Amino acid sequence: MSQHNIILESPWKRIRLVPPSAEYDEDFAYNFSHPISRRYLRYPPASMSTEEARLLREKRIPMQDRNDFHILFLQNDGPTRYGGGIGCFHINDNLSCESGIIVHPELHGKNIATEAFYLVFKFIFEERRLHRVSLITGEDNVGMRGWLENVAGARLERSIRDAWKEMSGKFRGAKAYAILEEEWRGNVKQRLEDRMNKVIARGE
Repeated sequence: MSQHNIILESPWKRIRLVPPSAEYDEDFAYNFSHPISRRYLRYPPASMSTEEARLLREKRIPMQDRNDFHILFLQNDGPTRYGGGIGCFHINDNLSCESGIIVHPELHGKNIATEAFYLVFKFIFEERRLHRVSLITGEDNVGMRGWLENVAGARLERSIRDAWKEMSGKFRGAKAYAILEEEWRGNVKQRLEDRMNKVIARGE
């Protein structure tokens, strides 16, 4: 049984977004637990087993307020491999949702996030016809903040003091960004397309 049966194909043919399945529980757990991923995922659990990944996936199956996807990286010189997780969640009656991503550490620097967010934003605004997507990241996550501001052109709406309690007991602030449907159609979509077209032109 799956949360949904939606598959999102990239026009650049480098990735595919597929429903969560048992086939990738081990990969999901590895990605979540990896030290590079944990750098900005400071909330518990500190690690995840394959069994815990299975239980989480099955727990989310009946949830109607989210669409989760596995990112599959379609390698030119080898088999398809797990590339991370992305989705939209907290979908509500205000036609709003949140989105987030965890790219596999071995695939950082390959513009996987740009391609995956393009597909998810297109799904959010053009298929689900939502009005707004929020993206919240740690105040010290310079890489993600830079992508949101400089690549996607997302608007910083607010700073959240002591937003998250870390496992150490310390609190960490966050930055909240948002993209509206008219902004997606007005410039964000084109910005991401231009970025990906340059990636393809460079042969990446």
